Amino acid sequence: MENRAYALAAGLFTLLLGLGVIAAALWFSGETIETSNYQLVSRHAVSGLNPQAPVRYRGVTVGKVISIDFDPLEPRSILVEITVRTGTPLTRGTFAQLGSQGVTGLSYVILDDDGGKPEPLVGEGDNLARIEVRPSFFDNVSASGQEMIDNFNQVAKRVNTLLSDDNQKQLASTLRNLDRASGKVASLAGAIEPTVKALPALMNDTGIVLKRADTLLANLNQRVDSFERAAIGAERLTTSGTALSEAMLNESLPRLNLLLEDLQRSSRGLERLLYEINEQPHSLVFGKNPVPPGPGEPGFAAQRGAR
Repeated sequence: MENRAYALAAGLFTLLLGLGVIAAALWFSGETIETSNYQLVSRHAVSGLNPQAPVRYRGVTVGKVISIDFDPLEPRSILVEITVRTGTPLTRGTFAQLGSQGVTGLSYVILDDDGGKPEPLVGEGDNLARIEVRPSFFDNVSASGQEMIDNFNQVAKRVNTLLSDDNQKQLASTLRNLDRASGKVASLAGAIEPTVKALPALMNDTGIVLKRADTLLANLNQRVDSFERAAIGAERLTTSGTALSEAMLNESLPRLNLLLEDLQRSSRGLERLLYEINEQPHSLVFGKNPVPPGPGEPGFAAQRGAR
C-alpha cells in the first residue's frame, strides 16, 4: 500500500514538473515586443517575396511580411501587409524596395527614408498607413535592358534602310563622282603648278615695292615734320607780334602822353615869358617891376595918399 502511494506521488510530481517546464518554455518563447502593421502598395512585380519574409529598415531587421494580395479597388496594384516593431522611425517620406537574398531568389522588404516628409507615418481612420514600393535595382536594370534592346532594334532597322538596294546604288554613284572629282583636282593642281612656282618672284617684287613705299612714306613724314615746324615758327612769330603790340599799348603810349603833357606845359610857360617881355622889355636888363602891394599889405595906404 505504501509502495503504491509512493509511486502515485512520484508520478504526480513528474507530471507537475513537466507541465511547469512546458509553461515556462511557452512563456519565454512568447513575443513581448509591440508591433504596428503597415500596408505596402506596389505597382511592380514582387517576385520572390513570401509571407514571413524579413522587413529591414536601413539594414536593421524590424519586422516581417504578414500577407500578400491584390488590391480589390485597383487590380494592377499589389498590397503587402507587414508588421514592424513599434518605435521604428517611419515618416511620410518612407518608401519600400525589394531586395534579393543571395542566390536563393527569395526577396525581402527594404525600408528607407529620403527625408522629404519628416512627419510621422499614421493611418487614416481604421485603414493601415500606406508605404509606396519603388522599383528595385534589378527592376531598373531590366527596364534599361529592355529599352536598350528596343533602341538596338530601331538602329538595326535604320541600318537596313540605309543599306537598301537604292541607297547602295546611290552610294556607288557618289563614289564614282568623287573619283572623277579627284582626277579633276589633280589636273587643276598640275595646271596651277607654274603659277605657284612664279609666286616667290612675285613675292620678292612685292617686297621691293613695299620697301619703296616705306621710303616714300618716310620722306612724306619728314615733309610733314618740316611743315609742322614751320607752322610752329609762324605761331611763335604771331605770339611775339601780339606781345610787342601789347607792350606798345601798355608802356609806350602812357609815356608818349606824359611827353605831350610836358610839351604843353612848356609851350604855355614860353607863351607867358614872351608876353611879359613884350609888356616890359626893360625887364631883360633891370628885371621885372615890383608888384604893387595889395590891400592889407604894407605900403598900400601910402600909395593911395600919394594919389
